[in-house]
Amino acid sequence: MRQVRILGKLLLFDKNLSVNRNEACSFCHMPDTDFTGPISSLNLTTVSYPGSVRHRFGHRKPQSYTYAPFFPALLYNESQKDFYGGNFWDLRATGYRLQNPAAEQAQDPPVDPNEMGMPDSACVVRRLSQSSYRALFETVWGEQAFVIMWPQDVEQVCSKPGPAPADDPYPVHLSKADRGQSNSTYDQFALSIAMYEASPEVSPFSSKFDYALANPDKQVLSSDELAGWNLFRGRGMCNTCHLDGTANSAKQRNPGPIGPGNAASVAPLFTDFTSNNLGLPKNPAIPYYSEDRPDRYGFAANPSGGNFIDGGVGAFLKSAANVNSDWKQYADAFYGKFQTSSLRNVDKRPRPDFVKAYMHNGYLKSLKEVVHFYNTRDTLGACNGPSDPRQKVSCWPSPEIRQNLNATIGRLGLTDKEEDQIVAFMRTLTDGYKPSH
Repeated sequence: MRQVRILGKLLLFDKNLSVNRNEACSFCHMPDTDFTGPISSLNLTTVSYPGSVRHRFGHRKPQSYTYAPFFPALLYNESQKDFYGGNFWDLRATGYRLQNPAAEQAQDPPVDPNEMGMPDSACVVRRLSQSSYRALFETVWGEQAFVIMWPQDVEQVCSKPGPAPADDPYPVHLSKADRGQSNSTYDQFALSIAMYEASPEVSPFSSKFDYALANPDKQVLSSDELAGWNLFRGRGMCNTCHLDGTANSAKQRNPGPIGPGNAASVAPLFTDFTSNNLGLPKNPAIPYYSEDRPDRYGFAANPSGGNFIDGGVGAFLKSAANVNSDWKQYADAFYGKFQTSSLRNVDKRPRPDFVKAYMHNGYLKSLKEVVHFYNTRDTLGACNGPSDPRQKVSCWPSPEIRQNLNATIGRLGLTDKEEDQIVAFMRTLTDGYKPSH
């Protein structure tokens, strides 16, 4: 167990696994920001982060790793008419094949042309075979992991950024047996990362809130934090989706077994594992909207340019990435929806003035803005264009997608102080709490 977790950690911090050997997974996911965007200035502006090919950006905010391994494999619940589980904002890391969404999530960035940029997963395996920790990988997964006959041009192929050509989707030309071994090793790479992410080092359940749950006879939460918790599960409607484990949670859905281990059965994850369209406006600051022309490698990430609409779960269900054809019938009902992520560590930051971006497109820049949006989305009226100075204070831009809009939020009737109290409570969910006595 210890060795596979050490291996997983090494993998997350290895920049040689990117096409230009300049970007590790941790470039967008650092521990002191809850394994999400670690650069304050980018969170404030571009939201998305540059890939190994530095002029390429993705179109969403980097998600957190913490507690992601506790999400179940994606399934559709017929009685609830809802999807549960999966990872990524659009749930495309379904866990359908490995029964581990966190592992399948780890397999995407290395071969995403806007991120680590490898043209073929076999290129990642090739770099693993050349790594300083190869012996550890073989100790964990077996010496067969790298018994692969590599073609003579493998280094040349793996030095050219993806995506692979449409007529040659696997440009590292391997025999069927070697391709099978490479795919197996790539699965083991991903499972190692998922094991590390599930470890107490990453997902420790050590917040002030956890300490309060474990010590009900002590006065742990401040008066504002306690008032915020009561609002969170009351008029704030927060635990409609971010279940806090209390008997009066608005939804007590049980989609099935939760992740590795049983920690989540006794410590709430502050999510119901579903997805929602909260009515967020488009965030035009994301550079992806300008990536409509072929770059020097002939790749145009976003041919639609400024007209691109992020359809979230619905767009995934319509796409070729959907691994279950039975799910395509639900695409329209989930258009514009995005994962209800865990609120754990939602305020974790290296210093008080560090800016974090919130929601799938990072439009909101503080927990106060998040709560104010939930509270007033439907009551303040529309802004007069994207440069309206009242934006986020006394008006909101129109939603990017009005279809399937969540009607639970938008007019909660909270006072400014009550908004602050909910923020105070959410700050108790940061791991690493140490009682003063």
